[in-house]
Amino acid sequence: MEIKPMLFNIEELIEKANDGDKLSCYIVARSYDSAENGLSQDLTKAVEWYRKGAEMNDPKCIYGLAACYQFGDGVEQNKDKAYQLFVNAYDELLQEIEEEKEKPKVQAFSKFCLGAYYYFGFGDVEKDYKTAFQLINECAIQGHLAAIYDLGANFYREGRGTEQNLELADYYLELAASVGLPRAIKKLEDVQHSNEKGARK
Repeated sequence: MEIKPMLFNIEELIEKANDGDKLSCYIVARSYDSAENGLSQDLTKAVEWYRKGAEMNDPKCIYGLAACYQFGDGVEQNKDKAYQLFVNAYDELLQEIEEEKEKPKVQAFSKFCLGAYYYFGFGDVEKDYKTAFQLINECAIQGHLAAIYDLGANFYREGRGTEQNLELADYYLELAASVGLPRAIKKLEDVQHSNEKGARK
């Protein structure tokens, strides 16, 4: 089955987000957060867009804002505030996933956030790599770019939640790199450099 990474026109998304479209707001925020869809990383702008979406009660944006506070990205680190936001977003996120069942590509964005809850153990959720892998894998199948990257960089490469499989790890990293995802390109370079060092020993 061929996986086609989803890519977005940021200018169009900004227009939609300014008209009150929550998903567009989240994707713009994510794109600034993680240097996706042709944008350079700008954590201050990411926080601005997460806040905008959070004001519209979008659980994905509330989750994104929580993650910024958790790691001190674009804001002063505040784990108590992060915890509260993670807890606030969780039930709404589950409800959104349920409501989006007929729209799997849209659902992938909510499901990806849920996968992060299990991967990191955010809020009141216990860390569970296996559940995280299942969720992120479902997102990747729909073409969610960050999920494709994570399968390659974290799950298959490190054997988290699934058996280690370096061939699949490279496949997913190469797929993410093929559409210009900077961190995938960097990770592939690091992997190749590491392989070359290993071969020279």
